[in-house]
Parts: sequence; structure tokens; C-alpha cells
Amino acid sequence: MTSENKFGLLRKVLRAIGLSQQPADDVVNFIVDLLVGENKDSSNAVQSPEFPYHLRDHFLSPAELSFFEVLRTVVDNRAVLCTKVALGDVFWVKKDDPSRFRIYTNKIDRKHVDFLVCDSVTMRPLVGIELDDKSHQRQDRQERDAFVDQVFKAAGLPLLHVPVKRGYVAAELAAQIAPFLGADSQLKTMATTPVRVTESSALSSPKHEAPTCPKCGGVMILRTAKSGANAGNRFWGCSNYPTCRSMLPYSG
Repeated sequence: MTSENKFGLLRKVLRAIGLSQQPADDVVNFIVDLLVGENKDSSNAVQSPEFPYHLRDHFLSPAELSFFEVLRTVVDNRAVLCTKVALGDVFWVKKDDPSRFRIYTNKIDRKHVDFLVCDSVTMRPLVGIELDDKSHQRQDRQERDAFVDQVFKAAGLPLLHVPVKRGYVAAELAAQIAPFLGADSQLKTMATTPVRVTESSALSSPKHEAPTCPKCGGVMILRTAKSGANAGNRFWGCSNYPTCRSMLPYSG
């Protein structure tokens, strides 16, 4: 009989004599610690708990971070953005049938949605967003995506799929999200066509108070686009440009 089976049998015996699950596990863990200690040098008899955890270099991938920055500017303070949310924290299964509960809870275990837009007051989820890169072209990912789509549909929560791009048009993204934030929610849009801006094009605005950059908190400066589709149009650009390239629309 393997050690795992022996400990499983021990747990059953402990439960049979009246111990609940947690005390039974504590007894088994204590015995395991004793056995492990016997196989080590006596000078190391007292062992410190092991925590082999390390901080990841990036919580969001470069592609996710790039999209998040645009999405955050578009949504502004009308909603709250959450990233990499476990499906088990969003959806639940009724416990009226224990076997059904376990089966369907396991199906969403270890699955997450890339971005979740929530109501800024109640934190009620409004819409989920999946950022689809090339990995979503694989057969296994397509099957996974189809399942997640059905989960969102069954629960009545919208789910948007956005392809990964080098750059995103904020106005287009705002138009996609706006229906889920209510008719009265007018999302920010901003000039997104690449433009060349020089110091001589930066203007002051005596009639309008300069807004604060939503990305870095710096003061925004009124500028004029010199090239591109928006040539001649004025917009608010971050004073920390080019370190921060955040832009906001200007209505003069």
C-alpha cells in the first residue's frame, strides 16, 4: 500500500472516531512532519515552513498592458476595470444537486477572463473582455473559448473578444463598450492616429482649465496635430510626452 493510500486510510479512521475534516488533516500532517524529520539530520530537526514563491516580473503581458492602458482611458471613472478574474469569482452553481454542483464548478475552475468591467458603485460585472492573440487559433483554445462564451451567455453577462493589435482606436473600443455601460454613459474618445507634435505646437488655453492626465497624473497641454488624419485638430496631450503619450479630446 502506498504512503498516499495509507494516509487516506488514516484519515478515514480518524473521521470514523469522530474527528472533523480539519482536525483529521492536522493529525495526518503532524505525523508526516514527524516522519520527514526522522529521515533528516538531527541538527535540522526543527524545520521552518517552506514557501517557494516568487514575484512574477509581469502581472500583465506587454500586450495585455498596452490594451489595459487604452481601455482604462476609454472607460475613465465610469466603471472599474479588473484583470485576470477567475470565473469562479464571477459565476456560481446552485448546490441543490451536490454532484451537479461539483461537476460544473470544476468546469470553470482554473479559468479566467482577461478583463472585467464592473459598475463603479456596486462592482456588479457589466461586460467581460477577452484579448485574443495567436494562441486562440489553436484547437484547444477554440474549444476553451467556446465553453467560456457559453458560460457568459448562460449567466447573462456579455463577453467581447478583441484581437491583439499593435495599437487600438479608442473611439472604436468606446463604441463597443458603451452599450454595456448605459445610455447615459458618454465615454471618452481621443485622437489615436499617430501625429507629430513639436514644442511650438503646444498651446495654452485661457478658456479651459487643463485636465489631469488619466495615465500618469501630469498636467495636460493643448496641442495641435501637425500630420495624419487629424492634422489641424487640437487635443490635450500629456506634458510628460514622449514618456507618456496619453491624449484626450479637446472641445473648443
